[in-house]
Amino acid sequence: MKSELIASEAVYGLLGWLSTRKEIIKIGSNEDCAVIADLAKQFCEANNLASPREHWECALSHPVIK
Repeated sequence: MKSELIASEAVYGLLGWLSTRKEIIKIGSNEDCAVIADLAKQFCEANNLASPREHWECALSHPVIK
């Protein structure tokens, strides 16, 4: 039986999967990044991860870039 992924494993798994795709994905403030949300949804569905909760962004923190 497969165990469930914890959050950090899912983050690493998503980034690993994205890095193996033949298609180049541009990410940045000047890019249309809608495809990223679609790919994240595909990854979540493939790994049976729950959909984001309402207002999940309120619990999110971003690292400070120095």
